[in-house]
Amino acid sequence: MNKIYIVRHGKTDWNVKGLLQGATDIDLNEEGINQARELAKNLDFSKIDICFCSPLKRTKQTAEILVGNKLKIIYDQMIVERGFGDYEGKPIDFDLIEQQWNYKLNDSSHNIESLKDCLSRSKQFLDKIKKEYPDKTILIISHGSFIKTLHFNLIGYDENTDFLSFNPKNSVVYEYEMD
Repeated sequence: MNKIYIVRHGKTDWNVKGLLQGATDIDLNEEGINQARELAKNLDFSKIDICFCSPLKRTKQTAEILVGNKLKIIYDQMIVERGFGDYEGKPIDFDLIEQQWNYKLNDSSHNIESLKDCLSRSKQFLDKIKKEYPDKTILIISHGSFIKTLHFNLIGYDENTDFLSFNPKNSVVYEYEMD
């Protein structure tokens, strides 16, 4: 059994401005740096075996602040944020968000990574760590939308799941167990 801790990166200026980040490579802002510093004080690294991190700047910065040299950090492209294509850098449109998280619609227009593709990618990542790191406690530092797909892969979902019912917050730890 794996114990998994999942953390969303600290805040960025685009989070504050309400802009859709997606796979765009954005730095943490001062608040995000401070969030990561505060979280680092509360994590017990003696119970964590390894850290996986998205290679985007905001997650790398969060990982470096959180982990320092306490754990090996593995940067993995599989856990980058869901791509929102032509909408990246634009104000968040909540009607569009509902469409993007509708399992039955599985929207991939405007170069968006479809929900089913993102769910599949997160499932492949979970299968990989389960196989390659059995019985380990793992810290994953990633992004809001990708964490959402990890969450639903871990707790289960179907075509009627309300994927908008879980919204990971910046620099908060979410704990799971995976058989």
